[in-house]
Amino acid sequence: MNAPDDKSGERAEADVPETIGGILASALTMEDQISGGVYEDYMRREDWPGPIDEEVFGEIQKRLTTLVEDTKKHQKILQALVGQYGTES
Repeated sequence: MNAPDDKSGERAEADVPETIGGILASALTMEDQISGGVYEDYMRREDWPGPIDEEVFGEIQKRLTTLVEDTKKHQKILQALVGQYGTES
């Protein structure tokens, strides 16, 4: 078994939710953090350092939009699973 702060292998036992709903809720939280913390935060031009060519920034936005949309699809899938299995243990 890994130490509680050892994230190199399996999740530490203390971090593992005890129910199916808890696991699914944890996965949904991770999707929220990925989308908001990585993709959406960099959709705004002012969040980038220094000068970036507008065409290059347009390409960055286009690709990040794809990632944001994919993350929203993941969230919907997880929400459906929470609704279906979230009350089971």
